[in-house]
Formats: sequence, C-alpha cells, structure tokens
Amino acid sequence: MGLFDFLKRRRMPATIEDAMASQAADFVNAFSRPGAPIDGSKLDYSEDSLNLVDQVLQDFYQNQAQLPDDLHFVASAYVFETARRRFGGRYLRGDQDNPFVLVVGEPDCRIGVMVMGKIRGRTTNGPEDNIPFFFAGIAPLVEGRKDATLE
Repeated sequence: MGLFDFLKRRRMPATIEDAMASQAADFVNAFSRPGAPIDGSKLDYSEDSLNLVDQVLQDFYQNQAQLPDDLHFVASAYVFETARRRFGGRYLRGDQDNPFVLVVGEPDCRIGVMVMGKIRGRTTNGPEDNIPFFFAGIAPLVEGRKDATLE
C-alpha cells in the first residue's frame, strides 16, 4: 500500500501540523510490533531516539536499498515532530526535494529545517548525513538567533 492509498483511507487532518503529528505517530506504530528492527517503545520524540531513526536508515544504506516513499515520509515526520516538540515552529511548503520545511525560531529569527532531503540522503550517502548530527545543528542556530536554512 502506498502513501497515497493510506492517506485516502484516513480522514485528512485540519492542519499540516496535525498531519505531520499523525504521520510521526504512524512511524512509531510501525516499529511497535513484535520483531520490529528497532524498539518502537523507545521512539519518544527525544533527541536520543533519533539514533533509532538513523539505525533504520543505515540499514537501507548498507543494503543499498531504495527507501520506500511511505517510510520516507513517516520517518521525516518523526524527525520533524521531534524538532517541533523541542523548538516549536510551523510547517511551510517547500520544494521537490523538501516538500515541507519546519520553520523555527520566530519571531527572533527564521530557521528553515529541511528534513526530507536529509532522510533520503542518509540512505544514499550513509553516515555523512547522520540524523542526530543534523538535529544537533538546530539548537545553536536557535540560541544564536541566526536566520539560516539547515538541510
């Protein structure tokens, strides 16, 4: 079942924020079944839990396997929602590589966090696109009140 089919069966959320939160919960649920490759009970939207996301993506990299679109979206949503829970923010539409962008730091600054390209990059480029490292780059920008794009 593709992402489009999945979304058609569900009632569409009222906002992008609601939709992203729902997709992030779907990521957690996908790994909460017995025999899952990671322990879904540890997907608690903490910065440490991003190591589990990175582990899933590392498996795709090591096996030189293409990341399915639905997994790409829910993994991105989980990272987005981890950031939004910590830094606040709102979603805007992006471009082809990053269809959604989380904007944090307003009104003091405007930091665009582009997760979707980074998730895809992690499966093709390997550890150089490490997700926890990427996430760790958000806080200094927010604290320094610097306008930036993190991709």
